[in-house]
Amino acid sequence: MREVSVWRTVFACLLATVVSFALYQHFCGKPVQAQTTTTTNILIPWITGSDAGYTSLLSIENTSLAPYGGAAVSGICTAYAYHDGSFVGSGSLGTFAPGSTTTLTEAAVGTATGLSLTNSGDRAYLYITCDFPYAQAQMDFVNPGGVITFIPGQIVPSSQTNPPATPAPKLK
Repeated sequence: MREVSVWRTVFACLLATVVSFALYQHFCGKPVQAQTTTTTNILIPWITGSDAGYTSLLSIENTSLAPYGGAAVSGICTAYAYHDGSFVGSGSLGTFAPGSTTTLTEAAVGTATGLSLTNSGDRAYLYITCDFPYAQAQMDFVNPGGVITFIPGQIVPSSQTNPPATPAPKLK
C-alpha cells in the first residue's frame, strides 16, 4: 500500500513539473530584438476548406510600426500554397499598411494562389513572404457555433531561403 502512495507522489511531482514548465513557456515573454531583415517569411502550417458552417480566415498584420527600431513601411505579401504533397501556386495577397490587420477568406487565398480546398477535411499549408519587417500571420478557424481556433504562423528564420516559385526537381 505504501509503495502505491510513493508512486502517486512521484507521478504528481513529475506532472506538476511538466505543467509548470509548459505554463512558463506559454506565459513568460521572450526578449524581442530588432529584426535585421526587410522581409518576413511565415509558415502557416494548416489551412482548410470552408464548408458545413466552418470558416477559414487568414489574418496578416503589418507590425512594422513598432518601438524596436526601423521605419514603419507598407509592403506586399505573397502566398505560396502547398497541397497533397505538391506546390500549387503563388500570388500576391495585397498591400499592407503599417499598423494594419487584414483578414482574408480561404477563397481569397485560393484566388491568389490557385489553391482549391473542397471541404473542411481538405487541408494545405502556406508560406507567406512579406516585404516588410515584423509581419505576423495566423489562421483563424471558426466552427458553426462561432468558436474560433487560432493557429499562429511560424516565423521562418532568415537563414533559410524563400520558397521557390516552382517545385523543386525530384531526385531519381
